[in-house]
Amino acid sequence: MNLGIVVKWSFVISLVFELVGALMKIIHLPGADALLIIGMVANGVFIVSALSEVWGSVRINTNEKVMWTIAFIFMGFLGALAGILYVIMGRKRIV
Repeated sequence: MNLGIVVKWSFVISLVFELVGALMKIIHLPGADALLIIGMVANGVFIVSALSEVWGSVRINTNEKVMWTIAFIFMGFLGALAGILYVIMGRKRIV
């Protein structure tokens, strides 16, 4: 399979599932946690596939590859980690 197709579709899937899951979470609809988790997994697939495409490119120099890697790590993985913690902490209700 073409890596560009994986990058595009994983981005679209993560965007849609995370936005719909967040909206459902705001309105307190059931199933929001599952949509957010699916969106975060798709986001992880997007980050890994995009980084492999960046590092496999011959048109991008090494300094730019390092900058792309740092940006993906801080914006993607830390954002997904914050989302996972939000889902986990949201399950614990204080009466």
